[in-house]
Amino acid sequence: MIGGLAGWSKVLEMMPTAMFVRDAMHRWVFVNRMGCEYMGVCADDIVGKSDEELFPPEQAARFAAGDDAVLRTHEVVETEESVTDPQGRVRTLLTRKTCIELEGAPHVLASVTDITELRESEAQIRWLACHDALTGLANRTALFNKLDAAIARAASGGGKAALFYLDLDGFKKVNDTYGHLAGDELLVQFASRLRGLLSLNDTVARIGGDEFAVLVEDGDLDVEALATRILVLASLPFDVPADASLIGTSIGIVPIDADAVAAGEMARKADSALYEAKKGRNRYVIYTDELDVALAHRREIEMALRETLRNGAGLDCHYQPLVRARDGEVVGLEALARWRHSRLGDVPPVQFIAVAEETGLIGFLGEWVLRTACARVAPMADIFVAVNVSAVQLRDVRFAEAVLRVLVETGLAPHRLELEITETAIVNADDATVRQLKRLRNEGVRISLDDFGTGYSSLTLLKDLDVDKVKIDRSFVQMAPMADDSAAIVRAVSNLGAALGLCVVAEGVETEQQRAFLRDAGCDELQGYLFSAGVPEGDIAGIIGGYPTPLPDYSAG
Repeated sequence: MIGGLAGWSKVLEMMPTAMFVRDAMHRWVFVNRMGCEYMGVCADDIVGKSDEELFPPEQAARFAAGDDAVLRTHEVVETEESVTDPQGRVRTLLTRKTCIELEGAPHVLASVTDITELRESEAQIRWLACHDALTGLANRTALFNKLDAAIARAASGGGKAALFYLDLDGFKKVNDTYGHLAGDELLVQFASRLRGLLSLNDTVARIGGDEFAVLVEDGDLDVEALATRILVLASLPFDVPADASLIGTSIGIVPIDADAVAAGEMARKADSALYEAKKGRNRYVIYTDELDVALAHRREIEMALRETLRNGAGLDCHYQPLVRARDGEVVGLEALARWRHSRLGDVPPVQFIAVAEETGLIGFLGEWVLRTACARVAPMADIFVAVNVSAVQLRDVRFAEAVLRVLVETGLAPHRLELEITETAIVNADDATVRQLKRLRNEGVRISLDDFGTGYSSLTLLKDLDVDKVKIDRSFVQMAPMADDSAAIVRAVSNLGAALGLCVVAEGVETEQQRAFLRDAGCDELQGYLFSAGVPEGDIAGIIGGYPTPLPDYSAG
């Protein structure tokens, strides 16, 4: 047993992290070499001094309170807090304290890990992933997260909202005539006007080149009055070349009430209204069912889908491989729903899944896909299957029970099933949904966070949900080798994934350049057309042989 300071100091000097010992009077009696390097001082500058002599009063009081708690309870205490070191630098520290006997008296032994860079990476991800770099407004991903939350509140009677889609009239001419710098300046000025017009609780986003969106949650909102104010605001001259300063805008509006279901559907309706508004330009149009020329087709899809789910005709699963980044080995297959109707032909998944969500058919469709995929992969050794799960499915209190029943009936081991859940679904999950996910996780089913976008909000839930994977959205992946902001997101997510023990997957990989970048950035698994598109179940054997990394080409010198 180590009893004296000399014995403890020999051990603590070998530790790869900052270590220190304080006595019951909060005086420093020892600090190791790593601790001195972190604080930028030598041991003689610290030993013998109290916290009050080294730190600001409030900070010293916090340290003393923590030491007293350890000395009183003899329990290990772990804390994370921001502190100011003796050089005045603000650091985020993870401190672990315990009580030891030193020369017959109780002392506090602490280890300190500087996690400042980790927390700064989280902040960087949060900003890059949910903001437009040019205007500083929210981006499409952040808008859809807010929109999903607004829909959920409206569905539970929490208040109405409205979504505005805006498109600048004449913007292309500005770009073509005066160049992109003038166009960018116009976008920045218009974004500033929009932000100034609305309250901080409203969401203002840039969702495309010259396309903007506004989400206002106010049950008493007069949408026509607000639309008129936006039209006036856009008609005022901008500080750009004189004959390009008068622009204007067209606006499509969709109210969000208790009947709203999915963010994608609300966005489609707003876009439909915007399309109509642009026929006259510099005006607004409020969505109605009569306006949507695709409504009849949508109803036809619903009727055909109900019939198909009764008889199973035309439904199929395709499978796309997930490849281990380091060696190209296929480790899993993602199941993708496909539907070919005798009259409608090939119906895109984005259409029939949206219809299924809105009409309550998603539970039946989702279970059919799950059962089909599990049964197909069960006989294949060492391959897992990933199945997408809709946020609407997660709201069903019988969801976890249905998943476990399918696993038993198909004979697939739970650890070979991954459920891919969108970031928005996890962020907006209620207590019942969290309980279902935890039940499935406890049974061995793996949970994957799909379509990574805002990052920070969902990462705060990862520890509670025991999420196994983070799947970086294809929009970041495809631009990563060329765009600094996308590259920063990929690297930061990979670093956070490693720190949290998560597998990081990059989807949408289409080129060897992307593959090399993602592998070097620390991604664990890759998926995309570079390896294979989704194939029918009869063609699975042809896509699971592995995709070795090409040998370097030294011929170019």
